[in-house]
Amino acid sequence: MNQWSMKKIILKYVIEFSVIVLGISVSFWFDKYQTSLDNIDREKEVLSELSTELEVIENTVKNRDSVFRFDTENLIKVIDDHIVDATFSYAELLIASIDYRGFSPSEEIYTSLKYDGGLKFIRNSKIKVAIESFYNGTKSGVLANTQDEIIVQREVLKYIQFNHPQLLIEIGKMKIPDFEKIKLFTKVVQEDRTLKSLLTSKLRFMKSKLIFLQRYKNSLKKLKNLIDLSI
Repeated sequence: MNQWSMKKIILKYVIEFSVIVLGISVSFWFDKYQTSLDNIDREKEVLSELSTELEVIENTVKNRDSVFRFDTENLIKVIDDHIVDATFSYAELLIASIDYRGFSPSEEIYTSLKYDGGLKFIRNSKIKVAIESFYNGTKSGVLANTQDEIIVQREVLKYIQFNHPQLLIEIGKMKIPDFEKIKLFTKVVQEDRTLKSLLTSKLRFMKSKLIFLQRYKNSLKKLKNLIDLSI
């Protein structure tokens, strides 16, 4: 075999090898590109799913904010002996004083995405931080104060049951306007310093709950805005 023939064979194998390498590279690049497109599509789906859940949470928060404030304002009037008019019923007063309002926003979608790995498709670091802050940060303040309120609420209920059962039995059955029932309740509170002290403690946690709910609302708004800009 002469030198020219040898060069032709070498050139042939070089070309074949180059074609194979190029084919593998193109195939690898295409797969990577397709995966990238799939990830982008999945990211949009994840953000859309979170956006849907945030809409539900926003409605829940509006409701909780309204009733939290309503209970707080009513209890303040009783503690401060400032019952000028009755914009609430006797039953609503009992909710504010011997009961509590819970807080459990829907997080099924977030939880599902967290455990099936859907959150990993989110590339925007600001959204990642906002998600962590919203779902695992500001909410804890609301829940913590709710639990503290529940502890005091149980003490209030127990104290009233043993010392002022008429507030739960006779007064509720009286055939008089709610305003008069509320005045009777308020009179008992003003005359019993221990009861007033317990209700004041409960009120403190109710106010703190509202403060943290506002932070939760701000965190919700920030996350919604970031997601809306990315979808």
